[in-house]
Amino acid sequence: MKRRAPRRNPKPLPILSVKEGPFSMLLARRGHSKPVLYLSLDDRRGDDTLLRMDTKTPPKFVTYCRVSTDEQGRSGLGMEAQEAACTNAAAAAGGQVLRTFREVASGDDDKRPELAAAIRYARRSGAVLLVAKLDRLSRAVALIASMMRQGVPFRVAELANASELELHLRAVVAQEERRAIGERTKAALAAAKARGTKLGSARRGHWSGREDRRLAGAAKGSKVAAAKRQAAVADLLAEAGPVVAAMAGSSLRAIGAALESAGIATARGASSWTATGVSRLVAQLDRI
Repeated sequence: MKRRAPRRNPKPLPILSVKEGPFSMLLARRGHSKPVLYLSLDDRRGDDTLLRMDTKTPPKFVTYCRVSTDEQGRSGLGMEAQEAACTNAAAAAGGQVLRTFREVASGDDDKRPELAAAIRYARRSGAVLLVAKLDRLSRAVALIASMMRQGVPFRVAELANASELELHLRAVVAQEERRAIGERTKAALAAAKARGTKLGSARRGHWSGREDRRLAGAAKGSKVAAAKRQAAVADLLAEAGPVVAAMAGSSLRAIGAALESAGIATARGASSWTATGVSRLVAQLDRI
């Protein structure tokens, strides 16, 4: 039977002490283990009390807050609630908020400059993108899935412990529910309209006391419509120009038939060309 070797006393732990008044920072290392930082409190009686200190770097967060309407953005109520939720979540995680990005945009719009800027800033600073609720980030599963696929780290304040799988499933369910709500709303509005109920701005007294907003909205709508028409005309001229040039000297009806054969629609989207429409098109091309 083998005799057990006598137990040796463990080697003393090498200590590096940096004195600073009644406090001393002690760095201990045993073998290949990671260094452990201690705070030594001198109790003035010759004894030290060693307290282990957490040297882990606190997490960094970049918060993104979004509301859907200008009125919500001006009131600040929705933004303040989201910022408070994000701040509390960051504090609960022991982290710090580096920067907050705010945006007024629809959740169905994936082209949001502030969201893109928040993602870029989070990547540069090695931070986590933090939102109050999942729908503040996006209402589309595709965008959330794309962020996960690209490795963009994000966290939801109200779902602090949720995994990526749970967030993905919640996004799928939320998108389907929004689709169902939209269909029910459209059906209800169609039924009300069929009964003769006036909807939206057609309701009596809807613009009472808000005439300036109605006029501003009408002017904005006119500008947007004019810009769309100009863009459509520019695209038409670029597409139809070579066909008209190739038919130089032909009748208007012949040019119209050539445009129809090439699958070029009018500026209003009609598939057939009249002689009057061709004449206006030729005149516009001549002015270029």
